[in-house]
Amino acid sequence: MRSRVPAPPLSAFVKVLWYADGWAPAPNERHMPDGSAGVIVALDGGWRAGPRAIVTGPRSTSFVIGGANVAGTLVGAQFTHEGAAAFLDVPVSDLRNAQAPLSDLAGLSSARLVERLSAASTADACLDLLEGWLRQRMRQRPGPDRSVVWAVHQLRRPRARVADVAAQIGRSSRWFIDRFASDVGLTPKVFSRVQRFQWALRNAHGRASVSLADLAASAGYFDQAHLAHEFRMLAGLSPSALLAGRTEFLNHVVDRG
Repeated sequence: MRSRVPAPPLSAFVKVLWYADGWAPAPNERHMPDGSAGVIVALDGGWRAGPRAIVTGPRSTSFVIGGANVAGTLVGAQFTHEGAAAFLDVPVSDLRNAQAPLSDLAGLSSARLVERLSAASTADACLDLLEGWLRQRMRQRPGPDRSVVWAVHQLRRPRARVADVAAQIGRSSRWFIDRFASDVGLTPKVFSRVQRFQWALRNAHGRASVSLADLAASAGYFDQAHLAHEFRMLAGLSPSALLAGRTEFLNHVVDRG
């Protein structure tokens, strides 16, 4: 697995570029929702079926990835929460809890990108090609609204209230909800819930012993019961099952049934 953070200004919209050779998920491995979209290209026909290049939309629930791919060579980019709007030809909300061929969302240039990536001889060459393509796309599009970018940063805080953030935007509530969903993919309320869940995941990651009561308090949940309810809704797992299935990757959890 190779990864790198692109240089500014691309880093404002792309969190990380990555390359994986021979990666395959564990059986029943779930990817936790984090509210961001990404691009994945299979360089050696690694998908069981479907297009070689896809965009994965922002999710509000987990999904099982074990069995969706075969081991292969993959290259991709994970966008920042507001970043996908700088590259796609459709509202990001069209991809909520879904995925679609990159060619449907980024025009004919995506086909040429896949060809060049397939012909590249090294991981660094692949990452360079993908980064260059994203930089070119970014220059051609207006990107997310500045007020949405500000709101995203505010709503990453576990105790942020959507109503307070919306009041500071200076636009109607309907405008804020619609534009936020268009640029981010999730409504402000759902995005806030996902970010609070992510805060809890980060606090628990790598810790051998976790107090659910303390975790609930640190992440801004009302109580432990509230945390348990949100984990089941967003992760599809109870807190104990999620903690038992943790892997080295924050958002990859094995559902041990």
